[in-house]
Amino acid sequence: MGRYYILCEDGVVEEPDHAKWAEWYEKSYEKVRCIARTKVEYGTVSTVFLAMSMTLSKADPPLLFETRIKGGYLDDEWERYATLHEAKAGHEACVARVRAAEENKPPPPGWPAW
Repeated sequence: MGRYYILCEDGVVEEPDHAKWAEWYEKSYEKVRCIARTKVEYGTVSTVFLAMSMTLSKADPPLLFETRIKGGYLDDEWERYATLHEAKAGHEACVARVRAAEENKPPPPGWPAW
């Protein structure tokens, strides 16, 4: 597996030519970057396409998507995924975890007073 990837209508495609990938990145990345974004009571859960593998081992599948929680009880927790399907499911799972953490609790430490 390579290092650089493009997200298109057909899914994720490996791009071995760095110059072609860089051209795509400059022209198209911002259009496809955000897979999902959900506002929760004390923050946001965002899932993005990373466009390059974050896997250190060549034996493991490339990790191309990331879900990150910003704000609230689970601030700065994150997960990475190999496929778009996993990323979408992971996003929904993170949103459910955040909402469960927020349920019937006061604002997290550091949250501005109402």
